[in-house]
Amino acid sequence: MVEGREVPEQGSWYTVVGVIDDGSGLNQAVTEIRDLGVDRDDLTVVLKRVDSSEPEPFPDGTRYIIVPGDRRGLEVPLGFAIAFIVLGIFFALTTPAIGIPTLMVFVSLAIILFAASLTRVGVTPILMEMEAPQEEADSWNEQFEFGKVLVFASTRERRLLRPVREVLQRGGAIYYIVDRRLEPRAVHQATLHRTGGRQAGESVLERTGEA
Repeated sequence: MVEGREVPEQGSWYTVVGVIDDGSGLNQAVTEIRDLGVDRDDLTVVLKRVDSSEPEPFPDGTRYIIVPGDRRGLEVPLGFAIAFIVLGIFFALTTPAIGIPTLMVFVSLAIILFAASLTRVGVTPILMEMEAPQEEADSWNEQFEFGKVLVFASTRERRLLRPVREVLQRGGAIYYIVDRRLEPRAVHQATLHRTGGRQAGESVLERTGEA
């Protein structure tokens, strides 16, 4: 794992990871990375959006993953939390001897569910699935929650590392170089998209020809 400098020797795969501001600088960086010769299946942008139906202004074929920017999917834990409290009160009123201890247990479970519903998951499930370096992954997730976008550009050609790095730096990004391939996949309610052609949420198996 290298930050801010070149990888010293050739390896089978490298991934340049950029942490960059959302906006025109991101769009320009993606376009320039594609123009350098990075294949469309070797470049993935991970960003947060409330409305995933809006297309992104990336070059045709660019692979990008959208993490929901709302709190969808929280209805179930919140519903269980409320149900636990209601049941606990019911038992406490009808059978105080066992109802009050039961109420305390149910309230504890409800607190845990409420706390979980307020915890931001961010991009962590995606980083965990592709086994990103832990220390860097924590930083990437934190920056992602502050509105940054993650760009993953993988290549077997060491000569591309410097130009890709320079593109990201021109866009104001912090960059990292990992000496293996990192391929983000859409997990935990995230959706995979590709500009032009296919619809939102295409299968993550597309690279194998199964979708």
